[in-house]
Amino acid sequence: MNIAVAIKHLYPYADPLRDFIVLDNGPELVLRPGAEEKGRVRYEIKPPQNGEESVEGVHYRYGIDYNRLTEGEDYDIVERGPYIAAWNLDAPQPTEQELQAAWETYQEAEANKPPQLTENEQLRAENASLHGRLGDVEVIMAELLSI
Repeated sequence: MNIAVAIKHLYPYADPLRDFIVLDNGPELVLRPGAEEKGRVRYEIKPPQNGEESVEGVHYRYGIDYNRLTEGEDYDIVERGPYIAAWNLDAPQPTEQELQAAWETYQEAEANKPPQLTENEQLRAENASLHGRLGDVEVIMAELLSI
């Protein structure tokens, strides 16, 4: 399901860059319980000055070093899929069921739409139409001459 298209089908006047944002982060790493302490690393940002006390976020920060962890034991790789990251419309945010229903109705509408003609096919159709009208004019002219 394309969530952005389903939302546009539900709310045709919604702007995808201002009213809602759909993201897909791809595979994400999810830590298992207890693994955070095992992979925790202190990264120095800047050393404190003489007499200054170290402050987290200013002089250092903690991060996770996944090289110290084992996939399957300490963390898993999970595919979250697309999701609504921001919702700025006045209307309530649609549920998964509403999005799925909108996606299905959109697909039905697209399937029932007449096929788009290429520029070349459009020119051929116009030429055939004009040729048919020219034949009608010739018939009318022949009838007028016979009178």
